Amino acid sequence: MSDTAPDPVPADESALPASSAWASRHPVAAYSLGRLVLFAVPFAILYFFFDFFAALLVAFLLSAFASIFLLRSQREAMSGSIASRAERANAKMAERAAAEDSWDDSQRAADASGGDVD
Repeated sequence: MSDTAPDPVPADESALPASSAWASRHPVAAYSLGRLVLFAVPFAILYFFFDFFAALLVAFLLSAFASIFLLRSQREAMSGSIASRAERANAKMAERAAAEDSWDDSQRAADASGGDVD
């Protein structure tokens, strides 16, 4: 499969609602959006009662604490996605290194035998 072709959607994922399918296909974006919402909502509420910097600080602390519990599944999905991408990248790198090694070995064998391989 080429690098630009999208991965096929598993059959069990096509039965999910659109929002759940989107979140499962884009776990980093889903987690980032969740963190943004967890920050923006308390900030908007606190901004009416406190000055800008106090609201910013309290909203940041509240969102950091709340995300530990509320975004656990998104965080796990994101880390799984990153790990699978890293595994695929390592497999491709190993495949390319093996192809380069076999090409190099054939060139060295041809040089040792005095033949010309092109």
